[in-house]
Amino acid sequence: MTAQPPRRTPSPILAAALSALFPGAGQLVAGRRRRGLAFAAVTAVVIVAGLAALVRDPLGAVKLAFDEGVLLALHGVNLVALGWRSLAAFDAYRMAAEQRPATGGAWAVTALAGIAIVLLAPHAAFGYYDYVQYELITTVFVAEQPTTTTPPVTTTAGGPPTTAGGGPVTSAAVATTTTVATTTTLPKLWEGQDRLNVLLLGSDSGIGRTGVRTDTMVVVSIDPISGDIAVFGLPRNLAGVPLPPDVGIWSCDCFPSILNELYGYGETHPEAFPGPAGPGPTAMKLAIGELLGIPMHYYALVALDGFVDIVDALGGVTITVTERLYDPAYPNEDGTTSLIDIAPGEYHFDGHEALVYARTRYASDDYDRMARQRCLIEGLAEQIDPIALLRGFPRVAEAIKRSVATDIPLDRLPDLLELVPLVNTEETVAIGFVPPTYLAGRTGQGYPTPDIDLIREHVAIVMGHPAAEAIALLGLEPLSAACG
Repeated sequence: MTAQPPRRTPSPILAAALSALFPGAGQLVAGRRRRGLAFAAVTAVVIVAGLAALVRDPLGAVKLAFDEGVLLALHGVNLVALGWRSLAAFDAYRMAAEQRPATGGAWAVTALAGIAIVLLAPHAAFGYYDYVQYELITTVFVAEQPTTTTPPVTTTAGGPPTTAGGGPVTSAAVATTTTVATTTTLPKLWEGQDRLNVLLLGSDSGIGRTGVRTDTMVVVSIDPISGDIAVFGLPRNLAGVPLPPDVGIWSCDCFPSILNELYGYGETHPEAFPGPAGPGPTAMKLAIGELLGIPMHYYALVALDGFVDIVDALGGVTITVTERLYDPAYPNEDGTTSLIDIAPGEYHFDGHEALVYARTRYASDDYDRMARQRCLIEGLAEQIDPIALLRGFPRVAEAIKRSVATDIPLDRLPDLLELVPLVNTEETVAIGFVPPTYLAGRTGQGYPTPDIDLIREHVAIVMGHPAAEAIALLGLEPLSAACG
């Protein structure tokens, strides 16, 4: 009988490399079957359990990424996983070395360095992304706020704000609040409401400009049951927008100047608009909510210069331009000017080009610009590529941290994620409250004043009917059709 040649074991470096890739693989090729199967079984159980949870409830898995406690715990899990893979690689190396000593030299050092990279790289990347996400959600989103009440503010025409008791508003008066007890079980963002209404503000800041001017004002209203969505656009130059009567700063119960100046007024007169969101956002939420006849639950403010980085990091956006855009001296973000001439057609815009599309109004007006901004919002929402988002996520997160402010509570973010698969973008109701339809008159300076009753009537129709019925009743076309 011919003797069988002895089985050749792999080099210790190869065994370590295999177990670095998948724990247990190196032990198996080194002939330690039982040991290899034990490492492999533990690894496989963890991977299969994770994949099963992801397949069974993908939304639930995404929601975990917006839980600061989970993100902190994942740092520990990541370190445990690194330790497990390192243990498996070292054990495989030792098992193979008992049968075939490792060779030395530069090659061995290089190979071991490669194994270290294989071990460390994915965990370093995971830890970095985990840190970026944690920083993002804890920087941009606020902690849960208690409900507060403040004394109603009254005034005479041209006079300073006063409290209901007749005295001037002071920091002490503003600080007097009543805190309502909260429960440990948080309600949904929309609990007790038929719709969730979020005010989106775009601040057209830039070099040579001071303060915040909200040149973009859009209300997004979502039905959390049906997923119907409505988008209401407000002109920047709308004057005489009403305020709740108990604000009482002006005798007209309105903001007498144009709407895009109200945020700045609130910031410079914080005693007039107390609230947890801050005076500027509070003023905007009160005014626009009063105009539309609906509550403004939350707001989000985006500085449009940061918007450029966000679009670039997402890989750009495809837009159908329906009318020529011409501007001989478009003001760039860096303070320079450029000639803009874009013919009708389909384009894939980068961040700067998308901002040009959203901002320019030389050859059109504010109302055309509002329509383009709504189309841009829809285009971004529909075209986000998950791979591009993952690849550019650190840059997106940094841009969001730098340019976005909101009063959406951190603990309620999972509620918003629940709405994402429900939202029906195919029949979005889009209304721009622009002249002449919604014009009641003009100020002495020529600014349009709103037809408040008609605006509220049309908003009520949208709120009270399914999207398709509201579009038909108001003679509108879906946003997707209006945007080409």
